[in-house]
Amino acid sequence: MFYMTRPLPNIFALPLVLYAIAYWMRYQHKPFIICSGISILVFRSELALFLGLLLAVSLLQRKFSIDRLLKISLPAGICILAATVLVDSFFWRRLLWPEGEVLWYNTILNKSSNWGTSPFFWYFYSAMPRAMGASLVFVPIGIFLEKRIRPLALSALAFVLLYSLLPHKELRFIIYVFPVLNIAAACACQRIWMNSAKSTWHSFLALCSGAHLLLNVFMTVFLLVISGTNYPGGEALSRLHRLEVGSSNVSVHISNLAAQSGVSRFMEVRDEWAYSKNESMNYTQAELASYTHLLVEAKNKQNTDVWASLQDEFDTVEFIDCFNSIGIQYNSLLPVRIKTKPCIGILKRRIPPSNKQKPQAKPRKEKVTKPEAVEEIKTPPIEKIARDSNKSVVEAILPVDVDDDDGIVATVEEMSLEQDINSEYEKVVEPEVESIETPAKEINFQELRNLAMGQTTKTSRAATKLKIRKIIEQHYRSKGKQIENDSAERSPKIPGGTAGRPGVRQSVKAIIKQEKIKEMIEQISTMDLTRICDLEKTSTKDCLKQVIDKIDDSENAKLK
Repeated sequence: MFYMTRPLPNIFALPLVLYAIAYWMRYQHKPFIICSGISILVFRSELALFLGLLLAVSLLQRKFSIDRLLKISLPAGICILAATVLVDSFFWRRLLWPEGEVLWYNTILNKSSNWGTSPFFWYFYSAMPRAMGASLVFVPIGIFLEKRIRPLALSALAFVLLYSLLPHKELRFIIYVFPVLNIAAACACQRIWMNSAKSTWHSFLALCSGAHLLLNVFMTVFLLVISGTNYPGGEALSRLHRLEVGSSNVSVHISNLAAQSGVSRFMEVRDEWAYSKNESMNYTQAELASYTHLLVEAKNKQNTDVWASLQDEFDTVEFIDCFNSIGIQYNSLLPVRIKTKPCIGILKRRIPPSNKQKPQAKPRKEKVTKPEAVEEIKTPPIEKIARDSNKSVVEAILPVDVDDDDGIVATVEEMSLEQDINSEYEKVVEPEVESIETPAKEINFQELRNLAMGQTTKTSRAATKLKIRKIIEQHYRSKGKQIENDSAERSPKIPGGTAGRPGVRQSVKAIIKQEKIKEMIEQISTMDLTRICDLEKTSTKDCLKQVIDKIDDSENAKLK
């Protein structure tokens, strides 16, 4: 499926190889040599191993003489070589034999390993099973049962074995052998099917031979779904087009990984946008100044410094996932699960440099200190305070006020909340300087999805819920609602500066409001946002704001 759409030399050579094999099976050696020569000299030189083995079989079986071979191959080879050199030299503007350079680089210099290496038997345990599916089981059966297929099938397997010596391996390098091995599998299935009437056992084998085709279809669809997660770059650019559908002044930088995983010129559909694939990008401030959006590789060990520098001027809008691994799940109808990981980040500049306004200077906060006398005062026993003031011990410890709205006094839970305020007070009384609040990292859909599915660690779960809480509080404040003691507020100063702890205390009403926010966080943690918002056109943060409003509306409706 993948290589059907790839205009690579191996794919161009495949039809010629199939013609050459067909001519070889019919003992038509002249067209066999011509097709083989074009395949080897123009497209892929490694085919000399595979087609050379077939030629050697013909010579050993004396179905073809060496004299006739030379009379056909020499003139054909010279003409084919001259044609490829002339055509490619014209287009490359220098004297060039393309496949000769490839052969020198990959085989003689053995530099193909620069593009990655695989184990010796990788073709046998990975590439061939994925390409052939269940049909691979019938290949040895076909070779055993059908003598006529043995020279062809064994030559194909010998070619794969010889080509395994090259450290750099790709499935396309051996794509020519799959039609041959399918012939061997077909011979096995045909023989089994012909004998299906002999016994119940033969009937069962015939059923298996037919059913394996259905299994191949399921495997193909499954692998196709996996392959669909291998193009995060293309998905990221499509997502950016949908998010910025109304924007015209957009300049986007496309990183190397994004360009390799789906981004192509066909996707540059906005004429008024500027698309850049600058491979020498070092992500300096001067280089970033001309971009409004970035499609960059997700944070990893190699680019930690780059991401740290990008956070100063860019917000992370969203992460696009790609294939990571395949896992087994026991609590679902489908036993196999495709695991993904964030691969491409969509970043957007916070404020364009030309429109950036200087922040207004905040009034300097005065230094708040405890009165020296407070440290010298010895605290009398709690019981004595209670007797003198006609209060209970709890009331002596915690000043209790009655909430005008509900008439309920503070509870023990309120004491714990007040202890938190006291801890904050210790920070307030320290000398403070003017500070600028740095924005937290934006929440993304992947975090919420992992939270809803329970695929998070204790630390990441807490961090995600904290982000949700901040969004709730920011949304409420933007609508003019008051949130008592939220995460963005500081503990107030001590009235009069004489008390030993802050004079702020949460009322029961405040506790109830905080509990409602906690319940809202828990509700959002279990939601599937794809059923609520159109994430193709709405960012994750805006979707959460819509969810918050819906929960509020439903609560208000219940109260009415």
